[in-house]
Amino acid sequence: MAKAADVIRTARGEIGYREGYSGGHWNNHQRYSPAVPGLEWSQNQAWCATFVSWSAREAGAASLFPVTASVWTAYNWFKSRGRYSAYPAIGAQVIYGRSANSHTGIVVAYDANTITTVEGNTNTSGSAEGDGVYLKRRNRRDAYVHGYGLPQYAEGVTTADPALKGKAGFVYKAVASGPATSGSHAGSSKGKAVVVKAGQTLGAIAASAGVSLAALLAVNPQVKNPDVIHPGDQITVPEKGAKPPTKVTPGVSLVRIRAAAVRDPDRGQGGTTYPADVRHVESALKAEGLLDARWCDGSFGSMTRIAYANWQKRARVGGPPDGIPGIASLRLLGAKHGFTVKG
Repeated sequence: MAKAADVIRTARGEIGYREGYSGGHWNNHQRYSPAVPGLEWSQNQAWCATFVSWSAREAGAASLFPVTASVWTAYNWFKSRGRYSAYPAIGAQVIYGRSANSHTGIVVAYDANTITTVEGNTNTSGSAEGDGVYLKRRNRRDAYVHGYGLPQYAEGVTTADPALKGKAGFVYKAVASGPATSGSHAGSSKGKAVVVKAGQTLGAIAASAGVSLAALLAVNPQVKNPDVIHPGDQITVPEKGAKPPTKVTPGVSLVRIRAAAVRDPDRGQGGTTYPADVRHVESALKAEGLLDARWCDGSFGSMTRIAYANWQKRARVGGPPDGIPGIASLRLLGAKHGFTVKG
């Protein structure tokens, strides 16, 4: 089962991501809404709560958090389960606003006076127009901080709430922090924002800044086609000499994949066991033309089982084509589609 550290690493890995920009404004178009089943409708709307739901789902902790685009709904979800506190906790969902409906994020550290969080749809300027995912530090006792939803992590919840000291499922610590690992978007906030002028190209902008085009694209994930930019678009220019981040090859666990292949078909449509691992396999099966995109949902359900069985027939390695991944067929799939396999 996912731990608080998994949720924190997932959220931290998005630091630096920026939403779309058009017509002189950030437009709330981002990659999280389409990736959370049931929240596709929330595209182009405020997405702080959607980001939390996405982080939980991506980390394999979807059942521990509400699936919602509403801060108010998130607050009520935890409160109705008796898991809401006025004190911070590691991996908790912080709720902001006097009426518990303004903003939200994930707590990654706290001390006696402050909380450190990862938040989507925010910024560094303090304006109401959020533009991306940031690491934030706030005063714990600010009136803007309403409280904290406490996910029921298997290892227990590390919390500053003295009322929970000694209670099952909780570990009291006055000061605590989660992992500080960052991911593929980390560091993209380092640099300056510039507005594209008529006649400019990304290559020319990169050259004038003394950085490579690859480094420029690495900090602007919203740019899908480097040959298509428009006057008025806003991009981030990294510091001079910046290099693109080293590509990290994702890894999947054979043990987790096999467990998902056995359990997920009986969990109902969309039921997941280890969605983060399964998505890599499903993406590869889709690329092989064996799995329709609508079934690439992180659930190793019956359609994914059938697709994998067909991959086993095609690969001609390992055991019988039963749809249960073996080490040989999974490693071959990973070698073709960019992931490694851990035993």
